[in-house]
Amino acid sequence: MVLEQEIPAFAEWIGPALASYLLVAALVAVFAAVLAWLSMSTVSGPLAAGDRVYRGVLAGLADLRGMSCGRIWALARLAIKESLRRNVLVVLGLFAVIVLFAGWFLDPQSVNPGKLYLGFMLSATNLLVCLVVLVLSVFSLPADVKAKAIQTVTTKPVRTGEIVLGRILGFATVGTVLLAIMGGVGWAFVVRSVSHRHELAATDLLADRLEDGRVTGFEGRTSLDRGHRHRVELDAGGNGSTDTTQGHRHTVRRVAGEGDAAQYDVGPVEGLLEARQPLRGTLRFLDREGVPSEKGISVGAEWTYRQYIEGGSLAAAIWTFEGITEEQFPEGLPLEMLVRVFRTYMGNIEKGIAGSVRVRNPTSQLQSDPFYFTAKEFTIDSLLIPRTLAATSADGGTRQIDLFEDIVSGGSVEVVLQCLEPSQYYGVAQADFYLRRGSGSFALNYLKSCLGIWFAMVLVTAIGVMFSTFLAGPVALLATLSVVLIGQFREFIDRLFDAQITGNSKTMPGGGPIESLYRIVTQASIVVDLEQSPLVNAMKTVDTLLLAPMRLAASLFPSLSSLGTSDFVASGFDIPLNLLGQNACETLGYFVAFFIAGAFCLKAREVAS
Repeated sequence: MVLEQEIPAFAEWIGPALASYLLVAALVAVFAAVLAWLSMSTVSGPLAAGDRVYRGVLAGLADLRGMSCGRIWALARLAIKESLRRNVLVVLGLFAVIVLFAGWFLDPQSVNPGKLYLGFMLSATNLLVCLVVLVLSVFSLPADVKAKAIQTVTTKPVRTGEIVLGRILGFATVGTVLLAIMGGVGWAFVVRSVSHRHELAATDLLADRLEDGRVTGFEGRTSLDRGHRHRVELDAGGNGSTDTTQGHRHTVRRVAGEGDAAQYDVGPVEGLLEARQPLRGTLRFLDREGVPSEKGISVGAEWTYRQYIEGGSLAAAIWTFEGITEEQFPEGLPLEMLVRVFRTYMGNIEKGIAGSVRVRNPTSQLQSDPFYFTAKEFTIDSLLIPRTLAATSADGGTRQIDLFEDIVSGGSVEVVLQCLEPSQYYGVAQADFYLRRGSGSFALNYLKSCLGIWFAMVLVTAIGVMFSTFLAGPVALLATLSVVLIGQFREFIDRLFDAQITGNSKTMPGGGPIESLYRIVTQASIVVDLEQSPLVNAMKTVDTLLLAPMRLAASLFPSLSSLGTSDFVASGFDIPLNLLGQNACETLGYFVAFFIAGAFCLKAREVAS
């Protein structure tokens, strides 16, 4: 799974985030007040305009303080009934059609069918739910204003803030019910789609024998199911497991019989619908001469998330893991890894590229003998580092060492990756190697992902209702879509600004708008650093000045993609609670801002007059 930025602890994140939120909110409030004063000054004069703005702010704050929960809920029920009258439940029929025919278009023979099915169902659910609440929120209030039905409400003891909040809560309730139904159906669809069983007969196995005829194990292949087979390796008792194919494996055990009459049971799918809880480390590199390097080799890819190490040399990628205890990993270190390959020549593409992994003491530099593997590129590979390891000394002697006594030092251990084939390259990122410290519940993890969809749905509802307080329905729809679209570039602008300030072009190559234009004109690659000159320094300075207000403006737009956590579920990783807490706070912050803006805009229209 791609994890370009580390997820900070919630306690470390909330302080700076809250300060930034209050600063931006204050700036927006001042800007809105100044804009209102300027518009009124052209009609009433500066002093009268200032007085009207001052009184309007006080009246709006008093209106918000006097809201009633009973009236809000009454208006929310009215919005729910209005949604039902508009036949909003028809979307469930559309979702049912999507589920019924999805199996025709989703390939069960893909590299990772679980990721394919999960990604599709979560994306379809997200799209349908957000579209429904978007249409409801942007057209409801303008339709009431046009039909003059809003006067019936505003002549009652109802405040404008209650109207806005009631409609947001009502439409969000409808969206929540739809999300619950679609999420449940989607979960059942995914579980049913990836579940399958293979058959294994005694005639499908070949016995591995010693010279004296004793059987040491069995090898063979399972039956064909869902377009694939598995290789099987069993011990002398007939128990073992299959290899990992299409991102999953099966446990195999002998249930009855001996010899050719033996019967075997192939267990359910393992490895697809999981919630891995990883312990991640920090990554550094050695170049081809074995000298420490800040980064690996660039193979010319514009996306620099993964760095590459050269095969057949001293180049290595080294992860340092902290907090390793014997109590946490009593059987050894369960290492899981995802290694990409860059080939300078094709060779035997079905064979793969060989590599090795060592564990090393970060203090004494004592390291184990290598564990050899073949990179599977698009599949997570597992390797259990046992408690007892072999280590070869400088004189060529081999001795047995203990993982926790000789390798782990102060809770730290290093994992060294090398590519063994010359002229081939391994590509890795910091998140590609991790120690699996446990597993969570897939059902609970799926529920967490649906919570991310719920955050996005609530924000879409709030934005739509806010714009509908002063815009016509079609215009409000266009404005809401524009805000959502611009918000998708927020993280890009943030990373671009940080790269500009720190001078680290590795995270965001290409530079700011002026530098990018210069590279286009001169046809310079974005992954190549420009030579230092007065012109280049001037361009970078101007870019910094341009990006500062762009970053401030980008923070006004919510990024719905950052609230989504479907990548975690589809890749089989447990969604961290720190991330959920951050997304919840961000959703609450934008919700409050859009609600207050909608309440003030509706009051400014004076619909009751």
